[in-house]
Amino acid sequence: MNLAKKPPGFWDLFKPKPRKPVHELKWKIPEMRLTAPVEDSAVIAVLRKHAKFVGGGEFVDAVHVKEFGENVFAYFFVRTDKKTEQETLLFDGYLLQEDERLGVDVASAYSMMQNLEKLGYKEEFSREFTLWKFFYIGLTVNVLDITDFGVFVEVSLPATKFVKSRDLNEKTAFKLFEKLGVKKDDVIPTDVATLQLVSLRSQQEKK
Repeated sequence: MNLAKKPPGFWDLFKPKPRKPVHELKWKIPEMRLTAPVEDSAVIAVLRKHAKFVGGGEFVDAVHVKEFGENVFAYFFVRTDKKTEQETLLFDGYLLQEDERLGVDVASAYSMMQNLEKLGYKEEFSREFTLWKFFYIGLTVNVLDITDFGVFVEVSLPATKFVKSRDLNEKTAFKLFEKLGVKKDDVIPTDVATLQLVSLRSQQEKK
């Protein structure tokens, strides 16, 4: 076969087709959490069918809170594994803007435990819970069974610069909630820690 004598336009068949422009935002749409209370941990069996189980355990958290605005919080969790008694420090500040984020060197976590109050973080409550972690079509899904508070499913939608990606992730998340028997109106756009914090503060105000 003499490829050099192919008819005009033959090589054009192998050229990549032009793609439609993708509209990228200048600033990322921040991470979003969607949380729903469920009756019990029976949802675990459903999640095991549809999602990948990636870990979990039984823990006790001392929850340290810093408020940046109305219902905008950052957290440090001093987490103790009930099985191994290992203590770790975890930071969660997904609601913060980039310029508000605290640069934390994970290696210095243990020394930081002594300085949380100086950094403006106040220990507000503790929680004892069982955690199951799953991965579902690009989304992180946590189930927390918290003593004296309830069982919750929390879905994390990653930060993105593409509106279509966020829309797709939201549709995926709500389809998962539907599989779990959760109505869309029962889904709360926040994380479990904030839900518990606001609930505890409300109870304290009533007293």
